[in-house]
Amino acid sequence: MSRDKVSQLRKLLSEATPSPTTVRNDVEGEAWRHFQQFESYAAPAPLESSWRARAVREITRIAAWYGWTNEIQRVLDAANLDMVSMLDDAALEALRDRMKHLEECAQHGIGAPDAPPAT
Repeated sequence: MSRDKVSQLRKLLSEATPSPTTVRNDVEGEAWRHFQQFESYAAPAPLESSWRARAVREITRIAAWYGWTNEIQRVLDAANLDMVSMLDDAALEALRDRMKHLEECAQHGIGAPDAPPAT
């Protein structure tokens, strides 16, 4: 590249970057960041509020928190199904109750109800 092109490129780059006089002070910069955060906020999609949807979310939350996805898989394998949402109402309620019971056991430091007794 010739020296003229390099000079032109430097001039364009210097014009493209903000000059020190346009830099905001701390208060103004903080306000700008808050505004950008406000503008970027998108409300989450509304959740389905049926008891089945709430039960599935609760089962998923407990399984994810404690790493008990194998418990969900055990129930699905026994029912020969692929997804929790495919369980019938009684099976879904039983799974939710089991997960809640396991969570209570973990919270109180008690072993799983079907675990062998401690010796």
